[in-house]
Amino acid sequence: MRTAFTRLQRRLSELVREGRDLHPIVAITPGVEFWYLLGTSPVADERPTYLLIAPERAALVVPHLNLEALTPAVGEGVRTWAWGDAEGPSAALREALGYLAEATAASGRIYFSDGGRYDHFRLLSQASPYARTDFALANELLGPLRLCKAGEEQEFLARSAAICDRGMQAGLAALRPGVTEREVAEAIRAAFMAGGADREAFILVAFGPHSAYPHHQPGETPLAEGPVLLDIGCYRDGYASDMTRMAYLGEPSSEFLEVFAAVERALQAGLESVRPGTPCQSVDRAARRQIAERGFGDRFIHRTGHGIGIEVHEAPSIVEGNETPIAVGMAFSIEPGIYLPGRFGVRLEEIVLVEDEGPRILSGLPRALYRVPA
Repeated sequence: MRTAFTRLQRRLSELVREGRDLHPIVAITPGVEFWYLLGTSPVADERPTYLLIAPERAALVVPHLNLEALTPAVGEGVRTWAWGDAEGPSAALREALGYLAEATAASGRIYFSDGGRYDHFRLLSQASPYARTDFALANELLGPLRLCKAGEEQEFLARSAAICDRGMQAGLAALRPGVTEREVAEAIRAAFMAGGADREAFILVAFGPHSAYPHHQPGETPLAEGPVLLDIGCYRDGYASDMTRMAYLGEPSSEFLEVFAAVERALQAGLESVRPGTPCQSVDRAARRQIAERGFGDRFIHRTGHGIGIEVHEAPSIVEGNETPIAVGMAFSIEPGIYLPGRFGVRLEEIVLVEDEGPRILSGLPRALYRVPA
């Protein structure tokens, strides 16, 4: 993860050389961005922790109780200021910011964590070393760095996907008449942990009419004749996985099979449209066209996909209006769906990694409808 830290400092130096941002400081608080840069993150609680990064210097402002745990990750080149509960963080933060800032700078910009707490932002603004401070979101700089996954990141995504396959197999195997949504979710959770997951990301299990709710949470509903939607993901090495498959208890109706076939064709069309250089919206258009042509256009109620990496949902968004060119190294979902409220819904999902010749599907599981004897 130190590679990301180095890339961020290099980007800050470029901004200075280009004259676009003469005195930038990035202030990262605990969370996914902190983890992305150092490979670890303290708990995001009321005690402020700041990883402060300038073009040539870096500093860590940290509570004493977290200092020892973070020291191995910080390494050389990052100067540390620790503070205790009695004195609070203000003095340490002012000293650290002064160390990073140009002493003669009348103004500067501080990029703050997108998900940071407001009280921690306010403390930072009060301690700013600049007479006039322009604030921006850290994702303006980190977002482009995270957009395309490097070799190690691709390996982590593949490992996470393999564990997700194992969880899906466990969930499908647990389906039988009378089993509850929650019991199936527990089987998936156990398979995640047995397979080496860091933790689950989410487990959605939807029986019958619940499958028409895209983000239904599993409850005590028992499985009876009808459809099952399983949308699950986990983390391994800090990287996420995500996939959706469909099952059916009993004999599916011709209408259900028609909808299932429409969603499958939409996913295939989305896969076929993934080429480096084409805009992200082209994937959404290709999938949506297939569903609209089959008369279900108004029942495809969400974007076609989302990026994935250290978060389940990150850039790029696979949606109409996103003209960002698809690039080698991008990883994102293709997950068209058709939802008929009160009756049933169908969604299928693959995570793809963009390579020179097109998309590589990370899951090894077939998308065919899984049949459960009644």
